[in-house]
Amino acid sequence: MIQPLTPLAPAALIGLFRGAIDAPLVERGAARGLELLGRSHDFWSSLAVTELQRMAAGGNGNAQAELAWRHAHGDRVSRKPAAALRWALRSAEADCASGLAVLGWLLQHGCGLPRDAAEAARLFALSAQRGVPLAQYWMGRLLYLGNDEGVGRDFPLAVRWLQPAAAQGHAAAADLLARCYFFGRGVVEDRTAACRLWREAAAGGVASASYSLGMCLYGGVETVADPQAAIVHFRAAADGGVVAAMFVLGQCATFGVGMARDPDAGLAWYRRAAEGGSRDAEFELGECLAYGVGDGGRDLVGALRWWRAAAANGHVRAHLKIGHAFRWGDGIAEDKQAALAWYRRAAELGDASAWVWLGECHERGEGGEVDPVAARDAYARAATAGDVHGLAEHGRCLLHGLGGAAAPEQGEASLLAALGAGWQQARGELERHWFGRGMALLRSASDAADPALKEAVACLRRAATSGHRRAAFMLGECLRHGTGTAIDRIEALAWLRRAAALPDAKVILGDLYYFGQGVPRDAVEAFRWYQSAATEHQDAYAMYSCGYCLLHGEGVGRDVDAALGWLRRAAQQGEIDACHELGMAYLRQGRTGRHLARRWLRAAADLGHAGARRVLDEVASGLHPA
Repeated sequence: MIQPLTPLAPAALIGLFRGAIDAPLVERGAARGLELLGRSHDFWSSLAVTELQRMAAGGNGNAQAELAWRHAHGDRVSRKPAAALRWALRSAEADCASGLAVLGWLLQHGCGLPRDAAEAARLFALSAQRGVPLAQYWMGRLLYLGNDEGVGRDFPLAVRWLQPAAAQGHAAAADLLARCYFFGRGVVEDRTAACRLWREAAAGGVASASYSLGMCLYGGVETVADPQAAIVHFRAAADGGVVAAMFVLGQCATFGVGMARDPDAGLAWYRRAAEGGSRDAEFELGECLAYGVGDGGRDLVGALRWWRAAAANGHVRAHLKIGHAFRWGDGIAEDKQAALAWYRRAAELGDASAWVWLGECHERGEGGEVDPVAARDAYARAATAGDVHGLAEHGRCLLHGLGGAAAPEQGEASLLAALGAGWQQARGELERHWFGRGMALLRSASDAADPALKEAVACLRRAATSGHRRAAFMLGECLRHGTGTAIDRIEALAWLRRAAALPDAKVILGDLYYFGQGVPRDAVEAFRWYQSAATEHQDAYAMYSCGYCLLHGEGVGRDVDAALGWLRRAAQQGEIDACHELGMAYLRQGRTGRHLARRWLRAAADLGHAGARRVLDEVASGLHPA
């Protein structure tokens, strides 16, 4: 029902990486509007509150700015926006560059006063021009992200402010500048520089930078892939609250990438990431529970709960999984109509494979009436969206006229395209189509000169070339007898060999070698093929042939008892020549075998064997020496 779990390849992880590092709110706490990655100045942030309050009251602008910052987000003092605004205004009125920056931040986030992004930008610029790293970072960040309040995105200008902040050791500025270099935003793309900056920012404690650096090491971005080193940085990022890092650690632990494989640890990381809101982790947690990854065993109810969470969080594939659960009653009561609804949601959200499942339900009448037209339409939608399974199913509809007019050529082309794209199941559909078409043409031919026979051979050849054994057998027979093509016993032999898993192909191969048709006569090889068909498939003619060879020492040492055994088994299945040969063998035994000889010769005669009838007449008239 569900595809087995597979680890994300480096390329897929880099895709995840791009989305995560480009998100403006990767850092823990940023969603609450709090910038946790910077301080106005390390010296001021290290001061005790009492000392800071004394200096601020004495008119020190930097102390006032730091005190305002602490009140803004409750750092070692109670969170009081009004107090933050009061101290920030006093610092700014004293023309303190740090105070201007903090006041700008309060305006940007509407902390203690109405939001005013334009005024915030003006204050950031004033402070940044005076060399305050925090203001330079905030200015660069504002320009990098832009907003809906009059400040547009301006990557070149953002880089201009981020560079001096990063040069002064501002870790968060280095992290954001690395993004600019990684994506080539406002600066020439330089991933080596991006990795260097992320390394600096990670050393400065920026969790998102640790994650980004880990992804570069994992995927081999501008360096040799080093999953073990990546794990170190992922752990640092996870400790800093980066949910994406927790998810990747879940992948690495589950599949043993960069660390010893530990499915239980993987589950724990997935759970942490899922509880942190990662829809990818919610989905993978559902997958693990569905398959029983880890010591906890399968938990379909739990799997469904996490898939629901992932679906509510916008994970498209989770909708499909919920559809499967309803369709087959996994972790919930079976409900075909609910399955259809979930499949439809997944399809409408962009999961192309969901159209295939919808088509299958419509075709089989699951969740409603059988509706081949709707099935064909769903398969067509899947094919249009690039799903190779859908392409194959739509080709099948076109081939056989399911849900609309048949279009064999288009159907064949779709199936060939699906096969070329790796959908191996299309091969079987094509083989069956070509073989069926070939056999229909063979049956419809009026005589040996009918042009349909040539087309039949062409269809059989396509099916046989693709691997259809029965088609290979029939093609061999056409070549052997000159049906629709010139006789070519050598090529016939080659096709019959390809069909040798079939009992009748083995029998004919035995005959070809026994009679030397297309190959030098080889009774040993003939007996090998007869014996295979007899022992593996209980073919009556092959049993007769084995008995005949053993009776007369053809390709094998003479063994009368073994010969009689094979002939008897074939005769009991009504093999006419076996009945005759068995009767003649008993007849040659004289009086001891005459009764059995008459029994089997009569059986052969009743089946129409003229030679057996003649021998019986000779025995009755006393002309036969026995």
